[in-house]
Amino acid sequence: MNVFDIIPSEFFNCLSSSANNRAYADFLELIYHQYDKEISYRLERSYLRDVLAAFLLENHLDLSDEENGAASGNDEANFVLRKFINAGWLEEDQDDTTFEKYIVMTDYGIALAEFLQKLKKPATPEFSSYILNIYNRFNSKEYQNKQELYNFILKPTFSDAKSLSSSLKKLSTSIKKIIEKMNHEGSLESLTENIISYCDGDFIKEYSRLVHQQNIHIYRNFITRKLDELKQPENFSLLCEELISEEKSHKNLISKMEAEERVYEMIDSTKKFLHDDYNKIMDDIKQKINTYIHIAIARERMLRNKGLDIRGAVEQTLRLLISSEENPENFENLDTGALFNLQKYEYVDQSSVMFPHKSQQVLHNTESDYFELTEEEIQRQKYILEQESLNPYSKDEMKKYMESFFRQNKIVDNSTFDYSDKTDVLKSLAAVSYAKENGYIIETDGTYIESENYVTRHWRARKNEQ
Repeated sequence: MNVFDIIPSEFFNCLSSSANNRAYADFLELIYHQYDKEISYRLERSYLRDVLAAFLLENHLDLSDEENGAASGNDEANFVLRKFINAGWLEEDQDDTTFEKYIVMTDYGIALAEFLQKLKKPATPEFSSYILNIYNRFNSKEYQNKQELYNFILKPTFSDAKSLSSSLKKLSTSIKKIIEKMNHEGSLESLTENIISYCDGDFIKEYSRLVHQQNIHIYRNFITRKLDELKQPENFSLLCEELISEEKSHKNLISKMEAEERVYEMIDSTKKFLHDDYNKIMDDIKQKINTYIHIAIARERMLRNKGLDIRGAVEQTLRLLISSEENPENFENLDTGALFNLQKYEYVDQSSVMFPHKSQQVLHNTESDYFELTEEEIQRQKYILEQESLNPYSKDEMKKYMESFFRQNKIVDNSTFDYSDKTDVLKSLAAVSYAKENGYIIETDGTYIESENYVTRHWRARKNEQ
């Protein structure tokens, strides 16, 4: 079924082909606000007409439409109501008792008004709340009592994961638009306003809270375990039965096999997003933020240097080139035409001045005296070179480091390490990097170890017996 099989044929005419599409969008938003404030589901036609007429007069709007032969504000307001009714945005109703006419917004009209509002002022979600909702849902009594696992647990969990993914993708698109706008800033004032707008943006605040709390890393393992529990035969069978029952209530009959496939897909999609897609999206956002900062710095430098033209830098440069009295040591007997390097420059200033290369001097054979070192001096020089080339984190050193722990244990857990110093953290990282080459197997569980100043991944190591 196509969307145009549902909505009226003239549904988009007011916003597309009309010369007054901007005014009609404002009228729809105004009607929606009045409808949203009203307790009843309908508005008096006369009241709504007066509101539209006042809006036309206050904003000095003139509906230049061929079908509109209106001469007053009330006539134009009535014309707008009739046009919206024909488009399917509104419906006209009449009271059986008082015979007064009322206006009712259709479902499609409400959906369109809300869509236009989202385009005008996109809502900023709280990213961290999605993960907290999933975590709290698995700690709820409904999950512990196995009540409505599909409707109360799996379905909203899958929905929150999709919403977080969609919100982060929108954030990535928003940053891309700001980067494009930054490339067209033509003054330091507008550049500063762009940066201030970026720093004060709601989406950056939401992103910073999400990164600062790192809640997805804290709760991810717990959520994954609970999702795996849903695959257990008892829970999985209950989920499929509830899904079939819900679809049946909506007059959609599905087989048991289709229900099993859908439940598997919802569980696996949620796990895949938490462990793979989330990290990729966050890496993309971090890269765009770094790109924005680099472009802002480069743009500021370009605008600042370009502003030197206003302060007479061109005149100073030309005077410097023409007059040899100002700097006779550097400019005496030089071709002034060779001092310009105008290629790839939009303007001329002192930074575009280039001196010609000096002619290479003729090389002559030279002789120098040498003397032999004593054996003691040779050993001392060798020791100095060895100390300079010593790598405390090399493959061999890390093998000795790991063997010192395996003398007493068959399995080494880095939670027992001392991470009070930066050197200890670097040794731990280097040991893991060379573990496979040194004959060890590293296993991780996704958790982290926090010391006073450092945070590192939790891992266990055992010898590869093969």
